[in-house]
Amino acid sequence: MEKLSTLLVRRYRITHLKLLMGSTIPMLRRFFTRSYHNILNFGLGRRINFNAIQKVNVTTTSARLLLNVSGGVMISIGATLVILAELGATTTDVLLTGIKEQTGVSIAGASFGFLAILFVIMAITRAEIGLGTVVIPLSVSTTFTFSFLIIPDPHNLSAQLLYFALGLVVIATGVGIGASAGIGMGAYESICHRISDIRGWHPQLVRLIWELAVLVAGISLGGAFGVGTIIAAIATGWILQYMNSAIGDYLLGRRIRTKCQTPLARGHEYDYPTN
Repeated sequence: MEKLSTLLVRRYRITHLKLLMGSTIPMLRRFFTRSYHNILNFGLGRRINFNAIQKVNVTTTSARLLLNVSGGVMISIGATLVILAELGATTTDVLLTGIKEQTGVSIAGASFGFLAILFVIMAITRAEIGLGTVVIPLSVSTTFTFSFLIIPDPHNLSAQLLYFALGLVVIATGVGIGASAGIGMGAYESICHRISDIRGWHPQLVRLIWELAVLVAGISLGGAFGVGTIIAAIATGWILQYMNSAIGDYLLGRRIRTKCQTPLARGHEYDYPTN
């Protein structure tokens, strides 16, 4: 009787484990597949592919610039929160904190210096420069000059976790707002698309290689790399995917309900080289 009881318990455990694995493995597979596509579409950390964002049909240039500036300010504040959390900065901010460690300049100074290098590269490669290409990164760098002064340091682990999570949401929101104006790609995207045109490589591949090179450079300089960097690379795309879909669906649905023929939001249609 005891042997039968032991056998039944063992079979129950095996069956339970099989059922658990049968539901967990497909869920994990979907998670990693979706994360892979999010990274390809949106990028790593706060340097996200602006072309993947829903575009809002804003009629005036001043309104578009306001969206750019607002988005840049939010991206900078979110990045500040993530850096202050000290759990690992986003890809670009690993480099900025590394430059700060080696030179002693502020994050704002490192951001302006790196931005100047990007503009030089864009000029050399004759990359496309729109209003958003200039306004958004300038807004980000300018906001860094005061964001670290007005946002207090977190004093315990709970505050650090709150800063980190809130920072990612604010970054994704800022990217969505800034890119929705549709008046220029981000500096990264502009350079990477130009390299793609010259070399015939896939733009997403070029952008990922670029971002990984920036990350490696930041780590070598002693930047704020940590587990949060990896989490940010995965989570930001998920957050932006949700916001991009929700906001776009709302805007399009609003136009449909009001029987307007002109779409208010639309995604970018990629035209990648085939060779």
